[in-house]
Amino acid sequence: MYKLRAPMFTKQELQVIAQTLVQKRDWITKNINNAEGSAKTNLEQNLHTIESVLHKISAQLRSATNEKTTVNHYISEKAISPIRQAALAHRNDLAPGQIRVLLVDDDQLICELITAYLHETGIHLVDVASDGMQGISMMYEANPVYDLVLCDWNMPGKSGLEVHNAMRAAERYIATVFILVTAVSEAKQIRSAIEEGIDDYVIKPVERDKLFKKIARFFPHVKAPE
Repeated sequence: MYKLRAPMFTKQELQVIAQTLVQKRDWITKNINNAEGSAKTNLEQNLHTIESVLHKISAQLRSATNEKTTVNHYISEKAISPIRQAALAHRNDLAPGQIRVLLVDDDQLICELITAYLHETGIHLVDVASDGMQGISMMYEANPVYDLVLCDWNMPGKSGLEVHNAMRAAERYIATVFILVTAVSEAKQIRSAIEEGIDDYVIKPVERDKLFKKIARFFPHVKAPE
């Protein structure tokens, strides 16, 4: 599942892969005790594999640093492109007041609460969609694109995962962060969403400090208010 061939990746690409695997490892570590039977066995195997790959990546990064050269004989089509690298760097540089957010939820009170939380961090560019279809439409019409999408999972019409898949289908959303805001807490369902490619999730009822921490993982300049 996590095979790695060193000549296919640059140093920067290895660092991004490692970051993604660390997030996956942290999620498994947090949720493994909630699993049972074969599900727990699979998580344990995945955890072992991830640790092994991370160890190899660390060794390759140390080697690349010592040699001061980048092994880049071949980059597959699925490797992270310079365009994505630039988009990620741009995202990391965004100040709170520059972050554009799309909030998708059919519950108006939830929207008002999360919007208030975002305003506390200095994030004021917040648009709201009342269902998945409207959210998709707003994403496609947005210019510039949204930097962060906070989306409910279970909604009439289009679900949160369908909104996510529609977003990922648009190349210009290559670096946009997608966080599910959901009442679903079952580990198996959350795992399936992560496998679909979501960046993170927040469980309802939304806790202010947890939301801040989730966002700050992807936007370093976002700081929790006093």
